Amino acid sequence: MGWQLDENAQKLERGQIPSKYMMEQEFSRRLSVSEVRDEGGAAKTLSAAARRSFFRRKNKHKRSGSRDGKELQGLDTISTDSIPFLDESMSLAYQRVQRVDCTAPRPVLILGPLVDAVKDMLVKESPGKFCRCPLEVMKASQQAIERGVKDCLFIDYKRRSGHFDVTTVASIKEITEKNCHCLLDIAPHAIERLHSVHIYPIVLFIRYKSTKQIKEQKDPIFLRDKVTQKNSKEQFESAQKIEQEYSKYFTAVIQGGALFNICTQILAIVDQEQNKALWIPAGAL
Repeated sequence: MGWQLDENAQKLERGQIPSKYMMEQEFSRRLSVSEVRDEGGAAKTLSAAARRSFFRRKNKHKRSGSRDGKELQGLDTISTDSIPFLDESMSLAYQRVQRVDCTAPRPVLILGPLVDAVKDMLVKESPGKFCRCPLEVMKASQQAIERGVKDCLFIDYKRRSGHFDVTTVASIKEITEKNCHCLLDIAPHAIERLHSVHIYPIVLFIRYKSTKQIKEQKDPIFLRDKVTQKNSKEQFESAQKIEQEYSKYFTAVIQGGALFNICTQILAIVDQEQNKALWIPAGAL
């Protein structure tokens, strides 16, 4: 190649070879050098492509009626790019669970807009089936209340002027022993505290489509005060946040609407869930 370039250079000086030809010669020379340098990587790629091509040709010689031929033909239609390569360090996680038959009524936690009105209606219309969990009034320090939570005596609490309204484990069990579903009044973050003391509530979330739908709800007994625009917006935004953060705990989602329709759905779901076997992580009991 070197002597050809020298000769061509002499001819170029005499005007016998155009400069474009010299550029093509030089480009061809550099390309051949780069192929030699990259043969460690590119050659492997070409070799892999050649092997795939070989197997495709080999499969075509198989008789279509033979079993092996059909299997190989089926494999040939699968793109190797679509087959994931699993890392050897990856392993599928499994969790052992155990079945629990709930003979006592499970507590019910209702989340979403207008929950107070819904719970009032459930207690009014089905007094032998539902009962609101009483809050114990405690005049104690913040440290004492938090100690009760840590010791699994309290599930949740709300600060009031001069005291705390506390949901205790004892009050929940007292209602359950009366063969009644305890309507909980706790924040969704307290669900895990219930699980830690082997109480597994039925968690229901009421989902309204818009602020307007909440504002339009009326009931002469359980919604005597008209829902304002501000209040409906606050409830809607709060519900969106709850759904985003705690949806993994939801047993079911109920479509918002008239209070009577919501309560009808709750009654059906609670009966259904109560009759189901409950599966919990093994060793949790």
